[in-house]
Amino acid sequence: MYVFLLNEPDSRLKRLYFCKMKKRIGILGCGWLGLGLSRSFIDEGYVVHGSRQSNKGADFLQENEIRGFVVKINEDEIVGDLSAFLAKVNCIFLTLPPGIRKNPKRNFVAVIQQLIPHIQNSNIQQVVFTSSTSVFGPRQGLVTPQTTPKPVSESGKQLLEIEKILLSQPHFSTQIVRLGGLIGDDRHPVKQLAKLPIVHNPEAPINLIHKTDAIGLLRYLFEQALWQKIYHGVAPWHPTKKDFYLHAAKKLQISSPKFSSEKGVVTKVVSDPYIELGAYRFVEPKLGLDM
Repeated sequence: MYVFLLNEPDSRLKRLYFCKMKKRIGILGCGWLGLGLSRSFIDEGYVVHGSRQSNKGADFLQENEIRGFVVKINEDEIVGDLSAFLAKVNCIFLTLPPGIRKNPKRNFVAVIQQLIPHIQNSNIQQVVFTSSTSVFGPRQGLVTPQTTPKPVSESGKQLLEIEKILLSQPHFSTQIVRLGGLIGDDRHPVKQLAKLPIVHNPEAPINLIHKTDAIGLLRYLFEQALWQKIYHGVAPWHPTKKDFYLHAAKKLQISSPKFSSEKGVVTKVVSDPYIELGAYRFVEPKLGLDM
């Protein structure tokens, strides 16, 4: 369930008009998040084009009522039928993972630059790019969409460059949604943390978002918010890493992570006043916990 708070006097008329003008949506990189986003659109009668990098992946999308296409974008070439994927699509969600952690030499900026001319030559009018809160350095304190990012990681640096490239394009409108760490379904970072010998910075605040709310927020921003803007997708709740993950381990009935006895560095808190002051109502504000 996705709950939108519509404050404009003519919001009902806008919603009725939008429903009559339903678009064909493209989700490039239809993985864990993209699949759920696709289903949310299909459930409301949209036609959704989704991409994966293999025939098996495309077939899986077809089984889920998504029009599946094989598309693989590399730094120097595009493999698959990108033209068919883009055909008749009005809006595209770029939910491609940067993949820089697994491959530090990957040039994700070049991947997006390979894609842009094809978008320009299509009927696409709107692009939503799921970026990351890693565009901010770990010691930047309270950060909002108006805060100047100072990335430290290679992934953060490349994502920030891509944001600027997309927002500068004259042929389509863009929304940048910087998502926090994603949890939900069977995905929870506490499972990985429990395997580590020790977890540092126990007093650092968390910046996470539940998959349900990541999808709901993307839908809300697409349907109701302004374009050529940057938004932050993080639950408005920031307990310490230690408190949150100890409670999460207990709820999931797994071994608790071992935390450092040193306080460490209290890192950034990601916020978006526009969203937190009522634009979108979170379904899982406590990220599945009752703390």
